[in-house]
Amino acid sequence: MLVKITSALIILLLNSGIANTRYFESVEKEAERILILLSDSISINSTELNDLKNLLSSDIDKDFSDLTSVSSQQSIDSLVNHLSEFESELKNISTDSAFVLFNDWFLHFQNIFYEYSNKKFFSSPKTKILLFSTSMSCYCTLKMSRNQTVELLKFIAENGNNYDYWIIDSYWHNELQIDYETLFAPSVLVFDGNNQVMHKIEYDEKMLSLLNDFLIITKN
Repeated sequence: MLVKITSALIILLLNSGIANTRYFESVEKEAERILILLSDSISINSTELNDLKNLLSSDIDKDFSDLTSVSSQQSIDSLVNHLSEFESELKNISTDSAFVLFNDWFLHFQNIFYEYSNKKFFSSPKTKILLFSTSMSCYCTLKMSRNQTVELLKFIAENGNNYDYWIIDSYWHNELQIDYETLFAPSVLVFDGNNQVMHKIEYDEKMLSLLNDFLIITKN
């Protein structure tokens, strides 16, 4: 009887973990889609936010303790409220301003799920790309961070499943910057499947070109 109960509990936990992973990934992909649209000066309206709002609220009563160390309800509520604030501003601002504000929301989302993303990223056997962005700095650095976030997202989309990636708000989470002696944002680290640093690009406007050149070399 105990074996049956234990097995059922394990299955329940596994199913919960899979559901929560799908929740994170579905919200992340929709957020990335909107961020890319705004970066290309394509305006959006409240209706076009519906998919993201629905995804964000779809499993709001579930336990997300395996995704975030922050109180689950509080963390999800903060994202929902932040998105509502963004939506209320949309009709009064330009597309460029919307891009700036939504990038702030995207980094907020990444901050909430930092611990989960950390485990997911470093457990991947693929070549991995880590971008240190930031939500707080001078105008030039913030602009470069936003642009390189989108450049990386587009690069990943164009290269299918060849790479895993992670975007960190280094203003709130600078532990890995310190560990890998990468103290500027935006900066990029490339890891191999064994989590060894293969390449580093620090505060360079040609980040994507340099990254692409390096990855081409490693393939040959």
